[in-house]
Amino acid sequence: MSTIPAPITLDRESLARDIRSLPSLPTVVQELMLLVRQKEVQLEAVSNTLRLDQALSIKVLQLANSPFYGLSGRIGSVRDAINILGMRQLGSLVIAAALTVQFEKLHGKSLHMDSFWRHSICCAAAARQLALHVGLDSAAAFTAGLLHDVGRLVVDSHYPLEAAQAIAWAEQNDMPHCEAEHSLLGIDHTELGEWVCRHWRFSSDVVEAIAGHHKPPPAGAVSLIDVVHAADAITHALDIAGAQNEAVPGVNPMAWARLNLADEDLPALFACIESEFNDLQAVLRPAKETT
Repeated sequence: MSTIPAPITLDRESLARDIRSLPSLPTVVQELMLLVRQKEVQLEAVSNTLRLDQALSIKVLQLANSPFYGLSGRIGSVRDAINILGMRQLGSLVIAAALTVQFEKLHGKSLHMDSFWRHSICCAAAARQLALHVGLDSAAAFTAGLLHDVGRLVVDSHYPLEAAQAIAWAEQNDMPHCEAEHSLLGIDHTELGEWVCRHWRFSSDVVEAIAGHHKPPPAGAVSLIDVVHAADAITHALDIAGAQNEAVPGVNPMAWARLNLADEDLPALFACIESEFNDLQAVLRPAKETT
């Protein structure tokens, strides 16, 4: 193991100010987030709101026509797309489409953005599949999986040299990034991700899943924390990001037990995750790779 570099404790007040200064999510996205959380919402209200943003409307039509939904090329209107996707799934996918822009704004110099984005999309797909398996909110799981590492972007954009040092330390010592961040910077991406998602006004279950995805609770009922924790490990194991020296984080045995996955379930689960990832990433990933 390499000698640990001298710690560089980041100033929490400065980080908090940086996060408060982040651009809010677009108004259309905020309105859609509120609409899809309602128990009874008129399809027309969602359709009319979505039409206010042409780029998002196009993304929704692309997603509805993706092979994953089996209706390739047959969906021509936003209204029909909402019917196909469903309200909750629509909300998570619209958020995902909007975040392609937000993620690019946060991108600094240390992270390989294409690998980061591939990992985020696959983790979202994995979290959705696991949530379906245990009967949790699959749309919220998708959103939490997509956002689980957003705190890494905060460090990367505001403290690129420190971010690079933490990445190098993690890779050299085959350790999770959060351990390297905490050792070197005094804070890790789970806490920063929690701050970002509170700033963006995501629901409490999504915020809690992001904050706790590396430290699921030792007891209690299955939750989105367990789902995102396992989804992250599965995504690393599938090597979707194609990152060199990628370490697969350990899976908490209690979290894994709560998911109630039998060994014979895993091949089909992994195949489904990879299939969903392949269909989604072509639509959701930014068109231009940033390194």
